[in-house]
Amino acid sequence: MLRLVFVILIILVGVYFSVQGPFYALLFYLWNAYFRPEYWVWGDPISQLRISLVVGSFLLIATVPAIGRFRLNWRVALLLLFLTQSMVSLAYAEHPSWSQPLWIEFLKVIIITVLITFLVSDLKRYRLTLLVIGYSLGLETAKQGWAQMILNPGATNANQSPFLGDNNGVAMGVLMLVPIFVSLTQTANSRWERFLHRFFIVGLVYRAISTYSRGGFIAAGVLAVITVLRSPRKLRTLVVMGALGWAVLSVMPTEFWDRMDTIDAPTEQRDTSAAGRIHFWEVGTWMAAAKPLTGVGFSGFRASYNSYETNTDKWGEDRQAHSAWFGTMAEMGYPGFVLFVAIIGGALLSCAQAKKRAKATSMKEVGIYATQMQSTLLVFITGSTFLSSQYSEMIWHMVGLTIALERIQREAATAPVPVAIAEPPRPMQAAGRTAFTR
Repeated sequence: MLRLVFVILIILVGVYFSVQGPFYALLFYLWNAYFRPEYWVWGDPISQLRISLVVGSFLLIATVPAIGRFRLNWRVALLLLFLTQSMVSLAYAEHPSWSQPLWIEFLKVIIITVLITFLVSDLKRYRLTLLVIGYSLGLETAKQGWAQMILNPGATNANQSPFLGDNNGVAMGVLMLVPIFVSLTQTANSRWERFLHRFFIVGLVYRAISTYSRGGFIAAGVLAVITVLRSPRKLRTLVVMGALGWAVLSVMPTEFWDRMDTIDAPTEQRDTSAAGRIHFWEVGTWMAAAKPLTGVGFSGFRASYNSYETNTDKWGEDRQAHSAWFGTMAEMGYPGFVLFVAIIGGALLSCAQAKKRAKATSMKEVGIYATQMQSTLLVFITGSTFLSSQYSEMIWHMVGLTIALERIQREAATAPVPVAIAEPPRPMQAAGRTAFTR
């Protein structure tokens, strides 16, 4: 009952602010997408409201007056080209009835991503967007991390997330969230807010590790190395990261380390899961070679797998690509793969350029956001190598936020500097006398 009351209060607040403008409707939509209240409350009263459909429709209508702020640049053009290629792959899909409903969901993701690029129009809105995304997704995941670390340390947390999926998706998505909380910590104005963000970071890291995901473990290592290398105070950061790593990993049992040891095992010693991933990547190359321009169809790897697999007795049927890169290549052909790489690479390049310009113009906050968003992207690149996550809402929203940040920085740099007008000298009072006239 308390959960239902909590969610209803948030919905009422979201409705109130949504009518204030399209940006707040966007925040309401993002809260619903990341929090998924229909799965969080007991029973089924929230799902009947169809919040996503109602808020999404209202958002599109409310955005019409603000459409003049939309700007088409090369990065937005890449998004639209990728969407176009997905339509081509849908048109030539081997299993159109399978691909069509999944493509419709992806269309919504791209629309929201494009809206992010121009509705998030200043640094105040940018930080507010990160707060909504961070706490909407982080509330439940950080809570689970802290609860398990205290009550059942070392055990596997196999709980799926309605937003992130299975244990591998949870590990990658939660670790992508960590740099967002780092940026919120670095831009906080009060000590209690910094403490709260750091509290969430510890819970998130443990939640990711407790999934026992090998891809998540590698992504966590990459994130730790990046954090140390980027820090201006490397020794202090290394000590902090070491302490955090010891606190999290010291409670993990032998079963955890046995599973992690299979990451670099030789071919003959790989378990079925690890060996299967490499085989599924190979199947993805077969699909791309068979249909190089269109692929087998949008999100159609699983539906087409049995037609390309030569040994279903060993590897099973209806399998996934287990890689965003090979999955995109198989499902959307070589053009889709090239566009996907260009979109992610463009986001990384944009963050690097924003960091460089931020140093030159003393825009410290922009530099912080660009640095941590780059870390989020690198976590995705690492984790998605072992996970079919190319259509995940989170990565596309992050790409949209990098475009928005680039635009915010450019507009701030080109904004006219106000010129101070000197006040004219005051005339001497006619009736007044100074000490010199007495």
